[in-house]
Amino acid sequence: MDKSLKYLYTQRNPKTYTEVSALFESNYQKNLLLIPTLNEITHNNVIRHNKKQDLYLFIEDKTSYTTTFVLTHKLVSVNRPDIRFKVYFDAKLLEVLSVCNKTMLNNARPYLAQCSDINIQLELNTFIEKWIEYCLDKYKGFIWQIT
Repeated sequence: MDKSLKYLYTQRNPKTYTEVSALFESNYQKNLLLIPTLNEITHNNVIRHNKKQDLYLFIEDKTSYTTTFVLTHKLVSVNRPDIRFKVYFDAKLLEVLSVCNKTMLNNARPYLAQCSDINIQLELNTFIEKWIEYCLDKYKGFIWQIT
């Protein structure tokens, strides 16, 4: 096990809700760059890309103020990274609920018992932050289409 990974789980200075909340806000803003009409989407969408994997956005649940989405690539037999997230439109926040088929990104980590819910939230939301940045690099400017 990498010593830096062990340090992440055993460090004395736990993360705060303020740090995680700032990430929720930042991810909401970055996601709007990738999906400018996010609050208007009512159907599943896709970005078709002839040189990269197509990028899919599925709607799981929609209410007046929130929507739960899944952002993924459809591979041969599985969707990956299959990021399930909830957008709070009134608060302008994006919270990751799960990564990869409803399992947390770090479910097999040996130090998970020493990791707080806030640290898990930080890890999941840092993952989508990096993935949105990747998607912006690969798909920005492409048009979302109803599937």
